[in-house]
Amino acid sequence: MSTPLRWTVALARRPVALLVAMLLLGSPTTAAWGAGEALWTEHEGLDRIAWLVDARPDPREPAPLILALHGYRQPEEAEALRQSPQDLAWTRLEAATRDAGAVLLFPAAYRGQWSLVPGLKNAADAEGQPIDDEAFLLDLIAAQVAAGRADPSRLYIMGISDGAIMTHRLICLADTPFAGGVALIGTAHEDHIADCAPNPAPVLMQVHGDNDHVLPYDGWIFRNGREVSVPEVMDHWRRLHGCSGQGGERLPDIDPDDGSTVLRLDWTGCAQDPNVRLFKIKGGGHRVPALDAEQSEEPKWRVNRDLDTMAEAWRFLSAATRKADADRTHSE
Repeated sequence: MSTPLRWTVALARRPVALLVAMLLLGSPTTAAWGAGEALWTEHEGLDRIAWLVDARPDPREPAPLILALHGYRQPEEAEALRQSPQDLAWTRLEAATRDAGAVLLFPAAYRGQWSLVPGLKNAADAEGQPIDDEAFLLDLIAAQVAAGRADPSRLYIMGISDGAIMTHRLICLADTPFAGGVALIGTAHEDHIADCAPNPAPVLMQVHGDNDHVLPYDGWIFRNGREVSVPEVMDHWRRLHGCSGQGGERLPDIDPDDGSTVLRLDWTGCAQDPNVRLFKIKGGGHRVPALDAEQSEEPKWRVNRDLDTMAEAWRFLSAATRKADADRTHSE
């Protein structure tokens, strides 16, 4: 299904030439843009890129790793990211995890769109063959584990919009390597949730606005199938974790002018609590909440400024571990 990854770390602006020049005898050269590094690899004959941020205080010790998946991009936007891969980074996630010494990986979809389901226009190569992003992403983190950079018991995944759909796809794999996932403003495709039975089940945090016009809270039918509703997703994960109850609280309305408020829902009575959490953004659209977000004048693109999403996501994920014997712990 996948081919072995051959990693390079690069500073040059010409991807193909760089790939040829630096894949030498398995001995990569390292150079950094600021606090991160560009990783180039050949996968299924395509040159692929990810941005790596390694904040470990001791480079000899493996650390928790977060795979962070961007949302949909037009092909020309995807090409711009290949030329300036540092723009893949999420600065708020970097800030939230820096003190913990986490490793962050920000991969790029080849033509801007993850291969979520068959038939997506940007998720194929020049010959029209679908790109296997599932294999690429799993190989990507496996390479970091093999290099001693990532702790295999503390692998996490987060995604925004299309990246959230891909997040659900990967945490639903029967043998998923992830201890936890965070899906931001996107849920699951019907094909993935139908077969979703990972054992043990990763912990899940979902953030979604009930006024989202791009990937609606109540789900939507697209040409390539149905994106299921947030309630369906949460109920599926509740059953996977054996949760029997529910609790919630409304968060303080820090910015009364943003047109939205936040309701946090936790499912209780699970095998270990809290394993399933939803931040429902009442009145929120297709934007990831952030305390310091720049506000839009257009009502449909206004952003909630009552929730520090990245800090909450890291607090939730970092409490989960996935041990070799499939035992998992989660506590806050």
